[in-house]
Amino acid sequence: MKKIILLAACASITACSAHLPSTQISDLDEVRAAIQASKAAGAEKCAPKSQAKAVATMYQAAHEITDEAGYHAEEDAELIASALKYANKARDEAKINCAKPKPVIHHAKPKPVVVVQPKPIVVVQPKPVVKAKAKRVVLEVIHLEGVYFKTNSADLTPASHIAMEKAVATLKKRPDIQVEIAAYSDSRGKASYNQKLSDKRARSVMNYLVNHGISSDRLTAHGYGEANPIADNKTREGRAKNRRVELNVLK
Repeated sequence: MKKIILLAACASITACSAHLPSTQISDLDEVRAAIQASKAAGAEKCAPKSQAKAVATMYQAAHEITDEAGYHAEEDAELIASALKYANKARDEAKINCAKPKPVIHHAKPKPVVVVQPKPIVVVQPKPVVKAKAKRVVLEVIHLEGVYFKTNSADLTPASHIAMEKAVATLKKRPDIQVEIAAYSDSRGKASYNQKLSDKRARSVMNYLVNHGISSDRLTAHGYGEANPIADNKTREGRAKNRRVELNVLK
């Protein structure tokens, strides 16, 4: 509880400023305004946990944005979105928790009229026969190194052109193989969002291959979200490796 109160106290920019990165950057204008609004609504008192999360995430975003090791737009955008979510949640919780409860007036309830309903006739339907799907057998995995997408988008970046041309050349040299395009994400953000985004990115790669002469009959596309990580999602380098596209050669 003491840790939560300490984090909530850091919502004041004059407090803790000697130990935390500056949040006075344009990328965080909306986040600062949202935290001030939740504070004004009484979040420090009535929603301290959500307020503390908002402040802590804002400072984490400030650290990432000002990190001299490099600029990572996708990670920064996720942190900013999380800080806004916590700030808005703190504001809404404060409005509810700070409001004075209205007195409860108990009225005598009339006795309910019990109506006996006849039992319905239950018709048992036979269970449908479900055919088992054939298992997918992967004979080979072709890693597409250098395939990148715009932040929170399925659009390929110009830097991906070389890697995609190599993929086209490989598939043309091996016209007899069937391929599943598998796209993966790291574990940051909601799992449902990562799943949908990886699906879109897999289809984007498939469209590129079809537009460059590869028959769509040979291709399928599937997004696996944050499943099957190949590196540690707790590190920046590990997350970069987990955001990947692979070609699975199928039997």
